[in-house]
Amino acid sequence: MTLARSNRGFTLVELMLTVIVLAIVVGLAVPSFQALIMNNRITSQVNEITSLISYARSEASKLPDATLTVCPSTDGSSCVNSAAWEGGWIVMRDADGDRTLDAGDGDEILRVFQGLAGGNTLRVSGLSSSGGTYIQFAGNGYPVPESLGASAVGTLSICDSRGADEAKAVVVSVSGQTRLARDSDNDGVLNDHGGANVSCP
Repeated sequence: MTLARSNRGFTLVELMLTVIVLAIVVGLAVPSFQALIMNNRITSQVNEITSLISYARSEASKLPDATLTVCPSTDGSSCVNSAAWEGGWIVMRDADGDRTLDAGDGDEILRVFQGLAGGNTLRVSGLSSSGGTYIQFAGNGYPVPESLGASAVGTLSICDSRGADEAKAVVVSVSGQTRLARDSDNDGVLNDHGGANVSCP
């Protein structure tokens, strides 16, 4: 005698309930993952900027007879007169401080940085003489003072699509030291070197 075996699968109602629960879970998780990715990206970029300033300051102290220039660059070989740095930037030995690569002066590109990922922006504020288009370090490792055509302090702000509320910034002091910008007035937006809120383009 053979016993009949009943094969049961999911009913249509059970399958629909499973799909609905899965859609709810995914709907709740995706925004959290997206925010996590954006936070990690902007933190990584802040670390890169901090590393850039430290590198430039260190290299300048090895070149007592020259200025070291950091400036935005889209081609990796020349400075662009722009306050928008997100397309890339370069660090170069700049003997006469004219922000131009002069082969006869012994100028050379020391490092090339690619642009920021994720559509993020990078702006430099507080460099009144340069308009945020370059940063220069003297042979003593200190930023070139404003009296000599540059500015000793400034703030490098990185923004993503979330705006100033989620922006990160690096403050460069008169000695060339860097620190992360803080929200000193507790209004939810970081403050630059002068105490004003950082802004996003």
